[in-house]
Amino acid sequence: MKVSRKLVGLLLLLAFLGAAQTARGQGQIGTLHITGVSSEVSTGRYDREAGIFYADVSEISGALITFVYDDVEIMGKIMEWRTDDDYLIFSIDAKLTQEDFELTGDLIEYFGEEKGLRAEGNVVVVTEDATVYADRLDYDEETDEALFTGSVRVVFSDGFMIGEKLLMYLEKSELQFFGSFQGEFNEEDTNEE
Repeated sequence: MKVSRKLVGLLLLLAFLGAAQTARGQGQIGTLHITGVSSEVSTGRYDREAGIFYADVSEISGALITFVYDDVEIMGKIMEWRTDDDYLIFSIDAKLTQEDFELTGDLIEYFGEEKGLRAEGNVVVVTEDATVYADRLDYDEETDEALFTGSVRVVFSDGFMIGEKLLMYLEKSELQFFGSFQGEFNEEDTNEE
């Protein structure tokens, strides 16, 4: 079935207007961008009654879905956005960036109403001070705590720590390790030759 360019444009406009109206009602505005797609290809649908926008560009080389909300940018190849409770889920090449960090994973979920975030599968968080690898990340925005579980590896400029569970208190720049951990640190700066 061939979808006309006008219909695709109208659907995207309706989805954006409905979603933006919801976001404005909560004092924030979110924007959605789907790029790298021919006007002949249907990439998403919006069920206004259910308040769900779904997009999938996983089969389109170079295509990307990007959602910008406040100072957070989330992108990937498949997205579901429930506008009523500000729930977003991105998968395939999922990436979240904010001013001071970058997060990648197989799946990233953002719980707007609950002020939380979950990432699963090949999780990598890059900050100014360290890079953390894990199977899963659960972040609570209200407490500013990030819980990393499963094959956790924290790499600092002068060493690393490996274990199964790590709780990071972001505001305090404090790490709390659970269970068995091992690490190695160098006294010399590892960037020097």
